[in-house]
Amino acid sequence: MGIAMLVLRQSDEVPVGVRGGVVAIGNFDGVHRGHKALLKVATGRAGETGAPAGAVLFEPHPREVFHPEEPHFRLTPLAEKLRLLDIEGLDFAAVLTFDRALAGLSAAAFVEDVLVGWLGVGHVVVGYDFYFGKGRSGSTETLRQAGRDLGFGTTVLPQQAEEGEVFSSTAIRLHLAQGDVAGAAR
Repeated sequence: MGIAMLVLRQSDEVPVGVRGGVVAIGNFDGVHRGHKALLKVATGRAGETGAPAGAVLFEPHPREVFHPEEPHFRLTPLAEKLRLLDIEGLDFAAVLTFDRALAGLSAAAFVEDVLVGWLGVGHVVVGYDFYFGKGRSGSTETLRQAGRDLGFGTTVLPQQAEEGEVFSSTAIRLHLAQGDVAGAAR
């Protein structure tokens, strides 16, 4: 079974039918329960407004660019990540090549050039701990203000957890490093 959603790369022209979309932004390593909460909000809002739902993700993982000397354990390679995102009902995924050029963009340039200029977003969904732009200078409040200024909405989800355990790729890696496969699966 192939992937039904459209996969965009930075060099691609964004089809008119994708512009105005609702996008969840993240690394989506593991597409875990925290990620699924973001995607559910994005697809729900898209369904309410008739807009396409998508995800913006980064390849390779930023940690691999900033700390290439340190081994990085990926939970899901890109092809599997795209398959999992497709299962969540997304219409498209925008895969941004994370390199020094992208990392060097200011928060304002990332919003103006990538989110508004290239994708033409209508609404953005991020987690409470989302930072972006050179030196992680952009915060969720920066994104909210940019949305007000440039005409897109922003939803920030609080930390996702159950029984005191936060859903995160880091937590999953920790469980796996300890041999706790059941804990990682939870």
